Amino acid sequence: MTRGMPNTGCMRVTLQPLTLQRAVLGLRVIHPLPSALNAALVIALAIVAGASLLEAGLLGLAMLGFQASIGALNDVVDADRDRLAKLTKPIPAGVIDRRGATIVSMAGAAVGLVISAGFGLPVLILGAAGYGCGLAYDLVMRRRGQGWICFAGAFPLLLAWTWMAAAGSLPPGWPLLLPLAALAGPTIHLANSLVDMGADEQAGVTSLATSLGEDRAPLVLTILTTVIYALAWVILRWLADLHAAALLAATAATLCAGLGVSLSWRSATRAREQGWLLQATGLALLAVAWAAAASA
Repeated sequence: MTRGMPNTGCMRVTLQPLTLQRAVLGLRVIHPLPSALNAALVIALAIVAGASLLEAGLLGLAMLGFQASIGALNDVVDADRDRLAKLTKPIPAGVIDRRGATIVSMAGAAVGLVISAGFGLPVLILGAAGYGCGLAYDLVMRRRGQGWICFAGAFPLLLAWTWMAAAGSLPPGWPLLLPLAALAGPTIHLANSLVDMGADEQAGVTSLATSLGEDRAPLVLTILTTVIYALAWVILRWLADLHAAALLAATAATLCAGLGVSLSWRSATRAREQGWLLQATGLALLAVAWAAAASA
């Protein structure tokens, strides 16, 4: 009996960290970083548009549901490929199986659609259309190297969905804002596809980055980002005089974008991942700056 006690204690010490590690790894099936970033953007935009904290929180939860669903479905579709190149992802690692990830995806979609319906039919239609862009990306367009088309549709729909739910109308200056958002979508997708470029080339997967090539992809990213931010600054100045909060957000957005693009030029996957995150943060800040300036 006394000889068995140390072994029992040892198992208690070693199993708990492993369980925690598996739980954290399992959470990755919903792609928590981009999901949280999109949810935070929706909350900020909704508040600027005049929504209450409860309404903004509900919209953030709905977007988190949509994004979690799209992320989990992405892992289901990619499971076989990930077993060859990305063994640390939840399904190849055995933390969750395809059935479990599919249930997560369905639950996330239900959360997003039910909350959207609570804000009215136009909001439900816009939310379903944006979610449809994510489904099309996971199931069809990404495999054809045309995922950027889905991003071109999803970004304007996100802005329209949020503002319609919060204010009952399209965002101010939408004839200029929504086309600019449509350009920003493929740009951030290009930054993201640069992160996985090496793995995609190994697996024979076509993406926007692999189609452009190692030399042209960062160059195109730089040109698109420059165009977006130059137009954004011109339009911001034309819409209204920037008050301090909008000016600060637009300046921070530009700095994030510049640093992010510079990291995307590097060949290291980690640097490109950080670059993508900075560029995504920059676009979120830019959207908030636009909303704050146009609502002034």
